[in-house]
Amino acid sequence: MFLVIDSVCKGYHGQRVLDNVSFSVAQGELVSLIGPSGAGKTTLLKIIAGLDQPDSGGIRSKADLLSNPAILVFQDYVLFPTMTVFDNVAFGLKTRRKGATEIRQRSMAMLDYFGLVDKAGQFPNQLSSGQQQRVALARAMVVNPSILLLDEPFANLDKNLKGGTAEFIRRFQKEYTITTICVTHDLQEAMMMSDKIGVLLDGVLCQYDDAQAVYNEPTSDQVAAFLGHVNTIPRKYFHLLSLPEAAEGNGYDMSVRAESLIIEKDPQGSGVIEDMLFAGQYSVCRIRIDDLTVTAYNSGGMLKIHDRVRLIVKRYIQLKGD
Repeated sequence: MFLVIDSVCKGYHGQRVLDNVSFSVAQGELVSLIGPSGAGKTTLLKIIAGLDQPDSGGIRSKADLLSNPAILVFQDYVLFPTMTVFDNVAFGLKTRRKGATEIRQRSMAMLDYFGLVDKAGQFPNQLSSGQQQRVALARAMVVNPSILLLDEPFANLDKNLKGGTAEFIRRFQKEYTITTICVTHDLQEAMMMSDKIGVLLDGVLCQYDDAQAVYNEPTSDQVAAFLGHVNTIPRKYFHLLSLPEAAEGNGYDMSVRAESLIIEKDPQGSGVIEDMLFAGQYSVCRIRIDDLTVTAYNSGGMLKIHDRVRLIVKRYIQLKGD
């Protein structure tokens, strides 16, 4: 493997931040580490970048990290405010004492790729957040890093920009075939752009797999719940729902994501809508089935509070019951 994180542990002031974290990254892969604030994601990124040291365990890489180091792009970009966009991008080449012609050629080529040529003479405070982020990425990429590390790349972006930015990061990462590790709590963007996803909860890497496996086959109820609202449906309620055929024969309670429940208006249905919250693209529905309340998302309209409905389970997560 190109990069191996091996049993990394780290603590501060007697409190464990990372607990025996291990995973590997193939050359050219994009890996996202997701988890809530305080889960240890940025600490791990700093250790990989060499900005911090683990208490135990270590990092191994086939790359020459002295000649081509891992470069960390911070959440707030850390652009030099008194330098122009060009000088920010050229900074790493200048510190490496490259010639003036090479510095200009490589910096302008990177500015052209990131669509920033017309901003070369401007200063960071004259740019939007999205443009500042691209300057930070260009500054990182111009020195040809062996590994690119992104700390919360969507944190300062408007919601409308996040999806497009995820696609852009994925595109340039594949074009340059640069091994990339991104830490984020933006689940949708991580799913869109990643080859692998690691779920970090309370300093523990709870699951590490491709995006579909993490979403559809979580290793624990904690992982499942972090990825979105999950309803736990005991077996005694199975006869009140329309289930996939495979679910009927299992001996466990069933976990179902809110988006995996289809709501159909039905005067004879077993469910009653008790509450609805409009959330833009869908409404969040609280539905009572006997003495059980479940949450489902409805995007079709035509439903209202007190409607009797039938619930269809499109997909379920099987988690072992007590």
